[in-house]
Amino acid sequence: MRVSKVWDAADGSATPGRVFTASISQESIPADGDQLDFLKIGLKGAVATAAVVIEDFADLLAPLTLRYGAENRIVLNGEELVALMMFYYGQPPAIGENTDATGNDFLGGIKVPVYEKTDPSKQFLLQADRAAVTNISTETIGVSAYWDTGEENRKPIHCVRIAHTTAGSAGLETLGFRIVPEGKLIGLMVKIPNGFADGNIDTSVQRLKILAKGKKIAEFNDLADHQNTYSLDYVTPSPLHDLLRQTRVFDLRPAGLDAKTEELTLQLDVQDVSDAIVIAPVIEVQ
Repeated sequence: MRVSKVWDAADGSATPGRVFTASISQESIPADGDQLDFLKIGLKGAVATAAVVIEDFADLLAPLTLRYGAENRIVLNGEELVALMMFYYGQPPAIGENTDATGNDFLGGIKVPVYEKTDPSKQFLLQADRAAVTNISTETIGVSAYWDTGEENRKPIHCVRIAHTTAGSAGLETLGFRIVPEGKLIGLMVKIPNGFADGNIDTSVQRLKILAKGKKIAEFNDLADHQNTYSLDYVTPSPLHDLLRQTRVFDLRPAGLDAKTEELTLQLDVQDVSDAIVIAPVIEVQ
């Protein structure tokens, strides 16, 4: 096993990562083993004027892009990376949420699954786009690469966000794209702005269906079927609850669905119209 720093401050520095006050263009990750198993990420930002809740701070990273050669493997915002980690590993991040205007927000230990062999003809390439967050400054990002960790039976992971605005009228909406035919679909993450609350029972996506060549093969109910990535409390949440509240995860493991040979598409039952949502299929590359 080897662990190598990708982005960090110099040794001996009190700064907890590389300066991230502007986007970081694509850079290569030097190979340090036979297989890149996962990345781990930490973010810090100084707070001024007013407290910044963790779900706002997380999308400072918007998005992180990991490429394998010319292929996008991971394209997710900060909040979505946490949701992927909770779904795939069942592990929470470290969170420091500022409650005044004199400290910092922290988000650490974000584990991003990769599980891809090194190939002399293909580089691992990493890019971090920064979206300014009100009342946050002096941002830093730390990224480490974990090689040859000894984990077994893990397939390479493909998870790329798809931004979509739901239909302008309530009811069924069939999306016009195919799930990327890279391998086995093991989960769907759907980030919605309007979800269940104490006084609300209609959501951006009340139901979700998976179609294979136009025929329904799976259907999910938002309340009944989404996987609790944490002990979610709809009324009195912790910072982690707030961070995950908007994301629904539908778990298709262990069997999954064949996205490589089947033409998988999605159909939504929209009950809160014209909402900006994000769909992120989680695929094991085969």
